[in-house]
Amino acid sequence: MLTGQILLQLIVILLVVQLFGNLCKRIGQQWVIGEILAGLALGPSLLGAIWPGLEKLLFPTSILPTLQTLGDLGLALYMFSLGSRLDTHLMLRQSRSAIFVSLSGILLPFILGFSLSFFLYPNLGGSKATLFSFMLIVGTAMAITAFPVLARLLSEKGMLHTKVGTLALTCASIDDVIAWCLLALVVATIHSQGGLLMVSTIGLTIIFIAVMLLVVRPLLSYAVRHIQASHMQVALSIVILLAAAYTTNAIGIHLVFGAFLAGVILPRNVAFTTQIRSLDQVNNLLFLPLFFIFSGLRTQIGLIQGSAMWLICLFLLLIACLGKILGGTFTMRMMGDSWREALSLGVLMNTRGLIELIVLNIGFELGVLSPTIFAMLVIMAVVTTMMASPFLLLLGYRVESTQPASDSIVEQAIP
Repeated sequence: MLTGQILLQLIVILLVVQLFGNLCKRIGQQWVIGEILAGLALGPSLLGAIWPGLEKLLFPTSILPTLQTLGDLGLALYMFSLGSRLDTHLMLRQSRSAIFVSLSGILLPFILGFSLSFFLYPNLGGSKATLFSFMLIVGTAMAITAFPVLARLLSEKGMLHTKVGTLALTCASIDDVIAWCLLALVVATIHSQGGLLMVSTIGLTIIFIAVMLLVVRPLLSYAVRHIQASHMQVALSIVILLAAAYTTNAIGIHLVFGAFLAGVILPRNVAFTTQIRSLDQVNNLLFLPLFFIFSGLRTQIGLIQGSAMWLICLFLLLIACLGKILGGTFTMRMMGDSWREALSLGVLMNTRGLIELIVLNIGFELGVLSPTIFAMLVIMAVVTTMMASPFLLLLGYRVESTQPASDSIVEQAIP
């Protein structure tokens, strides 16, 4: 019975994702927007409001934990692949100006979001939230730039090898690394009921990172050089991925941290990483969309009721846009670039997409975000990601190529 229910859900999810994804491509939006909208359409925000009986039939409460587990598996594989594409050497080679732009691009929106959340906490904080954890996660949500979504957008606009495109991609990489660190602090704070336990969680996380970089990474490089069978190499990498995800989950921080770090330590061997990334096609088609659907099933836009709540939602969106766009624009303008290039960078840094949803879902699962502000921030993530294409069109950038609807384009964005 369970297997049949899951198979039916997968059929419905794949069809709806393809429908919304192709519709978004036709209007100049990215595939990831279609995936997010498909999740919202199948959840209580649309299907549940129009035909609640059908929603309960397709997605009964008893099946949701299985759907979440499959989505988490897809998320772990995605973060593993994303980590394998992150060129840390490129980040280290960037000039101080690029680092300055990236820091200003994350600092201003973080401060704005952090400050605004102080006033939102009494009414919109989650059941397990403290003032500090709530302010920290809202600030982090405001500061994120979605690296893979940005890379795909740059390719579609023919901007991968431009000055603005290269700078935006590097800044997004740095921003996301900082965001993961902030999120790890939030998770450690929530799971630790006392100061000693929080220090213990953070300490174990630091030890885990050190072991992965200083012990597992050289051992993996040695193993890859001496293991000739490609299937054995891939199997070893998957074992490390699962072990790292399990470890971070056991420590008390989310499994995405372990999965991402497992990808970061992979040897940058072209043949080897190509085999690893071959997992993307199945994962992006079958498992990762389940994460979007599960996010949509827990997003209740109907909770945003009354003009006051919608004004708060609009204000969150305004603050998110101002922080990112101004943070990137004025810093680049101060370095002598034209207003067009500076505004282009600011608009690019304002894209959030999947990484934003990961952060919001973690905050929701931890009880830091209430269902209402979760819905508001999901709307903010969708709108800010959708804004990039029309804004770049106004600034004179045209679509030069069409890429498949997958995140494999990220590897083309990294030399």
